[in-house]
Amino acid sequence: MESVKQQSVLPKWIIIRDDPANDYVELADIPHEIFQPVIIRKPRWWIRHHNPFNDYFNQVLTRIPDGHFIIYLDDDDILLDPTWVATILERDADVLVGKFQLGQTHDFAVIGTEIKRGKIGGSCVAVRSEIARKHPWPQRGGGDFLFIRALAKVHEFTWLDRIVAGVQSDLNHSWGRRSSY
Repeated sequence: MESVKQQSVLPKWIIIRDDPANDYVELADIPHEIFQPVIIRKPRWWIRHHNPFNDYFNQVLTRIPDGHFIIYLDDDDILLDPTWVATILERDADVLVGKFQLGQTHDFAVIGTEIKRGKIGGSCVAVRSEIARKHPWPQRGGGDFLFIRALAKVHEFTWLDRIVAGVQSDLNHSWGRRSSY
């Protein structure tokens, strides 16, 4: 949350807590609301915990009014550009995409110039809330990419030539720590 606090414009954030044991979100000192998704029992063997992949994103979209912007900042990621939120508001584009910096395992490569799995990061995409609701996140792995690809089929992207987000190196599932994908 430190990277969020560094933003030059700090709107209200919705923090998704899909596990009640994650009490660290209670310590957030930014304007926020904590959203606890409705628990859906495991309907398939491949679901590791309580909800199908990405279901909480679809649930939280009902809380965001039209005319707002959505950034899905994964807990594995951080914002690297302190003006990212201000830029989103200034550009006022339907879909705005910045670049994303991977971690040491990937030689700090920068992605975000093409819509290809593994070449774009979900945390560097901002989309209008009313547009996001028209493209539900698929309930499977890789949902962030599939969401972005669905957006690209019907909406023009505005691309920024600067890094806006990247990985944290201290979380187990971060792009910066895995050795293969």
